[in-house]
Amino acid sequence: MNEHTKKVNRKKFIIMLTALLSIVITVLSSSYVIFNELEEQLQQNLEDVATQNALALHNKIHSNYDLLLSLSNNMHGMTPDTIEETLASFEIFLEEYDLKRFAYCFMDGTSYSTDGGVAKLDYREFFQQGIRGKGSITGILTDALEEHHDLVNVMTIPIYDADGQVEGVFGLTYNSENFNDALQISSFNGQGYSCAINSDGQILVAMGNDVLQLSDNLFTDVLDADQRNHHAIADLQHLMETGSSGGGTFYLSEKNYYHCTPVKLMGGDAIWYMLTIIPANVLESRAAPVQNSLYLMACIVAVCILIGVTFVFLLSRDQKRMSLRYAYEDPLTKGANFAKFCVDMNRKRDTQGYIISMDITNFNNINIAAGISAGDRMIKDIWQILTDELQGDELASHVQEDVFSIFLHAENKALLIDRLKQISGRINKRARSSQIKGIHARCGIYEMKESEQLEDAYSKAQLAREQARMQGERHYVFYHEIDHERLQQDQQFEERFEEALAEEAFEVWYQPKYSASSGEVVGSEALVRWRDKDGSMIPPGRFIPLFEQNGMIAKLDEYMFRAVCRQQMQWLSQGQRIFPVSINLSRASLYYVDIVEKYRAIIQEYAINPDYIQLEITESALEGTSNIQELLEQFRDMGIRILMDDFGTGYSSLATLNMQCFDTLKLDKSLIDHIGDKNGETLLYYVISMGQKLGLHITAEGVENNTQLEFLKANHCDDIQGFLFAKPMPSTQFEQILSHS
Repeated sequence: MNEHTKKVNRKKFIIMLTALLSIVITVLSSSYVIFNELEEQLQQNLEDVATQNALALHNKIHSNYDLLLSLSNNMHGMTPDTIEETLASFEIFLEEYDLKRFAYCFMDGTSYSTDGGVAKLDYREFFQQGIRGKGSITGILTDALEEHHDLVNVMTIPIYDADGQVEGVFGLTYNSENFNDALQISSFNGQGYSCAINSDGQILVAMGNDVLQLSDNLFTDVLDADQRNHHAIADLQHLMETGSSGGGTFYLSEKNYYHCTPVKLMGGDAIWYMLTIIPANVLESRAAPVQNSLYLMACIVAVCILIGVTFVFLLSRDQKRMSLRYAYEDPLTKGANFAKFCVDMNRKRDTQGYIISMDITNFNNINIAAGISAGDRMIKDIWQILTDELQGDELASHVQEDVFSIFLHAENKALLIDRLKQISGRINKRARSSQIKGIHARCGIYEMKESEQLEDAYSKAQLAREQARMQGERHYVFYHEIDHERLQQDQQFEERFEEALAEEAFEVWYQPKYSASSGEVVGSEALVRWRDKDGSMIPPGRFIPLFEQNGMIAKLDEYMFRAVCRQQMQWLSQGQRIFPVSINLSRASLYYVDIVEKYRAIIQEYAINPDYIQLEITESALEGTSNIQELLEQFRDMGIRILMDDFGTGYSSLATLNMQCFDTLKLDKSLIDHIGDKNGETLLYYVISMGQKLGLHITAEGVENNTQLEFLKANHCDDIQGFLFAKPMPSTQFEQILSHS
């Protein structure tokens, strides 16, 4: 081989070696860059999933805490003789909330539960916390009230007497396994796992992959697994002490990434920390195909580098799309979840618009009437309706259950309201096609300004949505419309409710009913009035909607029923002539399964003939109560006449008349006010005629002038009630009317 050939070959070798080295360097550097990019992407996705897990945990426990607070209003003054009946009335909530039992502990530690168990629990920490006036939520405990000793979690709150002293501890218990199952959120294609711990490292909830092999304390497990974890535990404890979110790595059988998010529970009384974890080999397994492809391409010609790079790019994009799907996709709607909503909102350059928190009124009625699968289908249909209505860069997400978050643009509030009404109308139409009534979209609205924090804006929208519950036919509230002074006063009313019941500050006033033909008294309606400590009256419109919203109205209904029965008995014992008195029964009272027996016991206690007691049910109270006809028939079997109140104000009036469980039709004042108008009189004529043909007694409310009276008499209306004859009056004044009757 000559020198020239050697030089050429040497040059070729150098070129090939340089090319191979270039390929190898390119492959290695590309592999390093891609691996780092995947790691950063994984850390971001891990943070998003952790936030979603923390939100799911908070919402699940907050729902149970709200239920516990609501039911605690019925727990004052409990004795061993009354506790079992009270707890039995709560059993309706066990299945709906997936709970195991409710229990009440007296001060000596004796516990009574809805499943009939009686045990001494004074050694339990949650009992000790309760008698010290503190609410608590436990980690996983061994059930002390059954022989199987299932693993359970317990949430408790103290119950106070009228003097503000703790008189017992009320709580609920849920099966730990069922609770964990309800929180299962698939992340990273099922390879991620999570747990909730307290500041001591105790494991309270575990969900996801079983690879972690945890015992009962995360700090102990991690330290025992690898001595390198001392710094990781110190960093994690620092995050807990500062109440911050953050991430890091620790070693078990392998390297793991984690992200820690604090979760405030029970109004801030308890703080758990949601730890979401993913093994490092998940990253490595995703990077392996890329690396293998790159190493293989190092052995072939340079032209394959372009193919390999293209392949790596496409694979990386697919993997990113897949990981984002698991982190940001709602499993039911297959659309955006709340984490995705937050990410998209934070990426928007122009965030000016309206943040809306939307839920569905009476949504549970769908699950009750048609089953869980029908409720899921409804959620999917609502999601389709929302996506159809979005325009441009507007956003929506399914948050949880029947709650959605929405971001909309609108030139003004009137146009925004029109759009929300259109959405609500489509949802209502969809529900009515499945024979489900009373379904509407309920919205809390906050006008978001540029650079404003999304978390603050959405919290304000949620607060507005809660206020929308008390708006009647109006199903939306803007945050700026909230009367914060009124909210504070509402809280004071709620705190004073039990005291007002005990001191009989709620008075029964009577508005007489008169025969249209003879003008004689034939009955009355009992109306509630609240006399304040200074002697002034709190208007009914100020406290009744509040008590309807928070469930206290059921106790007020029973109070009024008992007060009327007692007064009727007193008048009879004095030789006074009495007439039937009708008492209003709210929607909340209709949901109690023992209401008929409870009211029957009150009538028997005062030995009152049921002919002198009547019940008024508003038309709106009928919506969403599937067994209303059976319930009202039970009252009628007792001899109590049922009156349909405010007839003519609802869209389903004619349909409800066909239920054939009413004795009297009370025409709403809105119908009476149309007397003098030809069309209004025609409508009223046919309503009265139709009611009479159905065998109903007809009572007209809100009669204020002789023109109205003469029209009603001419059309054979039975009874008259209104200011033309008498306004509502206290019992002493009504007694004088009875004396002259």
